[in-house]
Amino acid sequence: MTVQDVLKLTVQYIGDEDLLKTTSLGGTQTPTEQQNSKLNMLLTCANDTIQSLALMYFPLKFEEDIYSQNGIFEFSSLQKPILDILSLTDSHLKTDVKYSQYPTYFETKSGYLHIIYTYSPANLCDFLDKIEVVENKVTQRLVALGIASRYYMLVGMYSDASSWNETFERAILVAKRRKDNVVLKKRRWI
Repeated sequence: MTVQDVLKLTVQYIGDEDLLKTTSLGGTQTPTEQQNSKLNMLLTCANDTIQSLALMYFPLKFEEDIYSQNGIFEFSSLQKPILDILSLTDSHLKTDVKYSQYPTYFETKSGYLHIIYTYSPANLCDFLDKIEVVENKVTQRLVALGIASRYYMLVGMYSDASSWNETFERAILVAKRRKDNVVLKKRRWI
């Protein structure tokens, strides 16, 4: 899912159909200064929504193999901006490794390690950027509801913001309950 896909749905929610005609959202008209301002505000709301979904409800996980020669490993050398270490194992022995975590690095034994961690999604800068979310949980509709809620809050329409936020929170509860593969136990009919 791209930012453009989600914003098309959001624009329908907030009732500004003219934005759909702009080149930013796949239309043919060049956006006016006022439309550009609104689109940038929606992009800010999209970043805020994606960050809050990843930090509070649906953490993004990443695995990678790392090597530490002296037992000190800087977080900045990981492929993604780390939030929390979920697992650290020895690559050869496949056993858990103890570590001490500090603000910018962690300390452990030297050698080849396998790390699983949660990370913060990249900041969205363009309307064609792909949104990093937990697949099968976070949908376009869920993100669009969050963006609409934040948009109404920013423009000072607090009753609309509250209403959209309630819908957004209900959608989060539904998404959290959603299972990928539900398997029912076989039963006999009597």
